[in-house]
Amino acid sequence: MPVTLEETTSGQWNLSLRGPLTIYEVAEVQSTLKPLTSPESLTIDLQGIDEIDTAGLQLLLALHHWLGENLHLVRHSSPVIELIDLFQLASVFGDDIALPQH
Repeated sequence: MPVTLEETTSGQWNLSLRGPLTIYEVAEVQSTLKPLTSPESLTIDLQGIDEIDTAGLQLLLALHHWLGENLHLVRHSSPVIELIDLFQLASVFGDDIALPQH
C-alpha cells in the first residue's frame, strides 16, 4: 500500500493512502505514523482507498480518539463511505462526506 506522509507546516501533517486499508495494511500505516508524537493536525486523504475492513475502520477510530477534532478525513472513497454508513459513524468523525457523482 502506498502511504505518503508529509508535513505542510509546523505540526500540520497530510497522510495519503492508496489501495486497500485492511488488516494486512494497518501495521504499515501505524509504522508510518509512529514518529508523530503530538501533531497539531492530521488530514487523511481517503480517495485512494479501494477496500477497507473493520481493522482499517478501527485505525481511523483510534486516530480520532488520539487527535479528536485535529483529525480531518477528506475525499472519502465509496468503500470508506459505505463502511462508515454501515456502522453509522459519520457523526463520530464529524467531517463532511461528499457523495460521489454517478
